[in-house]
Order: sequence, then structure tokens, then C-alpha cells
Amino acid sequence: MPDVTGTLEYLQKLALYESEKPYWCFLPPHDGFDPDVERVDNLEFEDHSDIHIRDIRDLKHAFKINDCGFEVVSHRSRFSSFQKPDDVAQYRAEADQLLKDTLDAVFVKSYDSILRRNVPFQRNQMDLADPLHTEGPARGVHNDITYDSGPEVINRYLTDEERSLFLKPGYRFRIINTWRPLVPVLEDRPLALCDSRSVDPEDLVPADRVAPGRFGEVYYLTHNPNHKWFWLNKQTPSEPFIFTMYDTKDGPHARFCPHVSFVNPLAPKNAAPRESVETRSIVITKE
Repeated sequence: MPDVTGTLEYLQKLALYESEKPYWCFLPPHDGFDPDVERVDNLEFEDHSDIHIRDIRDLKHAFKINDCGFEVVSHRSRFSSFQKPDDVAQYRAEADQLLKDTLDAVFVKSYDSILRRNVPFQRNQMDLADPLHTEGPARGVHNDITYDSGPEVINRYLTDEERSLFLKPGYRFRIINTWRPLVPVLEDRPLALCDSRSVDPEDLVPADRVAPGRFGEVYYLTHNPNHKWFWLNKQTPSEPFIFTMYDTKDGPHARFCPHVSFVNPLAPKNAAPRESVETRSIVITKE
């Protein structure tokens, strides 16, 4: 198993954040403003280059979403690329069915999807509501939902009828991410996932994430040498990750999963640039 020593980006522990909450704004281009060049945030990251990242290729069935926050599932998608918005809609439905089957859910609803590609971007316009909108790899070790923003996401995307059916005792709500590479073998900028059991509450720093028509809160993480990191070497599209971002159920099980991509020291120079697709879904199961 090719474990690696990699470099991961963590949020700095700045005195600034004692008086000013971390934030990040994602704004579309307009005259004199290029979001791919100019920053609208106060996030300051630092590289930690001595991180041991363990390969789970031969152990992937030992990692379960309830225990560590993530797992690898076996699933072949009908989609290897996306040419029109309906392709994305169908893929989201496909991902929801995967989650329903894997987690024995009574209800699953995808509310977001993201296409990513590790290439330089030069663009003078973008539509953040376009399902085909593509972003680069996300920066900084993070978890996309906080304990405060989770209920807001659930209330925002469920209909009145769905809330009346499920917002009652006896149901467990989770927000689950599916993450799938779109290249035949992923070598460039793979995903590293952190075992949630190795994270202290003090490592989690809430940050505002702002975009037109959207407002949310995420966790960025500060460095802790106790963090345990894992990756799947040479991940293929039929080996997607599923991982937890929020869970209403109390207990010692995993209720989140920090993650970030990293520069793979084993990647050949001619490795295909990473392309990936992820979905975010509300998953409801019976207690």
C-alpha cells in the first residue's frame, strides 16, 4: 500500500479570528473584478508538509461511514462527463438512489452538485446557478456543514410537506456528500479524508461562505498532529466516496468528515488533470 507523506493546507491560528469571523465570498466577474485573481475573504492558510496519509486500497471495506465518517462504495455511473444540465440532474438522482440503497434511507434529496477540474481558469463571466459551472479544487481542510448550518440547510431545501412528514421523533437526518473522480484513474489532486474520531472540537473553526443567493457556514480546521488522514490510491470512477457532513443523531459515531485534496507525490508528470463530481444530499433514515 503506497502511503504517502503529503502537504495539507490548514487554517492559521490568527489573533484576527478572535475579533473577526473567517469568511469567504464567491462573486461572479464584473467590470474590473476577476474572482479567479482577486480575493474577497480573510482566510489565511498554512502548509503542513509532514502529513502521513494512509492508503486504504487494501483495507477500504474496513472503513465505514458511521465509524470514521467516510467509506468507499462500489458503484458504476452512467455518466463520465456532463454535456447538458439534464445530465447533472440525472446524475444527482442516480447518486440519491445510491445513498438510499447504501444507507437504507426512507428519503434522499440532493440539493447541490459541484463539478471540479484542476486547471487554470480564465473567464469573464460565470453563472453560479448553472449546473455545468465548474470550479477548481477547494482550498483548506474543511467540512462543508456546521452544527448550526445543518438545520438551516435542511429547512431551506425540504418542502412544507416533507418537513411535516419527517421533522418528528423517530427520524435521523444526515447531510451526505458523494465524491467521484471522472478520469479513468485519479492521480492528480486526489482527496484526503480525516477520521473524525481524531478531531478535537477546538480544531473546528466556523467560517461564513457567501455567494449570490446563498449563505452558509462551514468548518475550517486548524492543524492538530493527532489527525489521521487517508486516501484511495488510483481511485476509479466506480469507487466513489460517501462521507458525512452533518448528523442529527447524538452519540460517539462520526457526525462529520474533514477533507481536502492534496498534491500527490506519486503522480506522474503527465497525469490527467483531476476532474470530479460531488453531490450533497439530505438523507433521512428511521431511528
